[in-house]
Amino acid sequence: MMSYDERTEQGCPAAGDEKAEAEGQEMLNGIKAAKGFTANGLTGNGLKIIAMITMLIDHTAVALPMPDFFVYGLMRFIGRIAAPILFFFVAEGYHHTGNKNKYLLRLAAFAVISYLPFIWFMTGGLPNSNNYLILNVIYTLFIGFLALRAKREISRQWLKTLTVFLLFLLSLPGDWSYLAVIYILAFDYYRGDFKKQAYAYTIITFISVAQDFLHPIAGLLDGQPLIAESLAVGIINLGRFLPIGLLYLYNGQKGSGGKWAQWGFYIFYPLHLILLCLARILLNGN
Repeated sequence: MMSYDERTEQGCPAAGDEKAEAEGQEMLNGIKAAKGFTANGLTGNGLKIIAMITMLIDHTAVALPMPDFFVYGLMRFIGRIAAPILFFFVAEGYHHTGNKNKYLLRLAAFAVISYLPFIWFMTGGLPNSNNYLILNVIYTLFIGFLALRAKREISRQWLKTLTVFLLFLLSLPGDWSYLAVIYILAFDYYRGDFKKQAYAYTIITFISVAQDFLHPIAGLLDGQPLIAESLAVGIINLGRFLPIGLLYLYNGQKGSGGKWAQWGFYIFYPLHLILLCLARILLNGN
């Protein structure tokens, strides 16, 4: 049997080294999991962090002056990643939350908390008769979760259909509007079969993005000059196809993070809007 020195000289790890290496690897795995990454893909918390980062990139382009239109467009293109990830996890949240009423109440509370910051961010001022129905994405998530509960929990078909239809109408003033509800219901309907979720997401996205190109194309066919702004909106919205690649990497694990993972996005959302508005005041004076 080789001594410790002999094993070390020949490159063989000693028992103590093996234990230290195992502990080091375990610590490294813990750090990766906390950040949302594992050897098997992305955790739920990791995807939510990506959603927050890309949302910040998107909203920064809206709130602050950009050096040129290319940078603005690229940042908004990247920002199309954020919301569909949130829609996916509302559908997942229905099946994972221990208390659906509490989950719904949390969405409602932060939709209210984010009401003023979002209007300030979008309009540069306080609510008035022209903008009081500009509602934030947490409101839309709240409506989407209600629609999901109606679809799954109301037994009478006529009442279910009527309720979901009314919720579609209520979603219209929200950020992403009825499209958010469609995505949430589609993610839930095909839950457990990612290939079908991806097909449904791609079809919905293709139809919605195609509409953005209809106006400039119709204008060209009618002999009108190309409207660059209209075409740019369509190109930016092509970024909506990006989230499906990230969702493919979802490994079904929540990931670590404790209370931060549970409350992080809810705190981040109104806070980043307020900070961007303050930065805009410092830079632009309004």
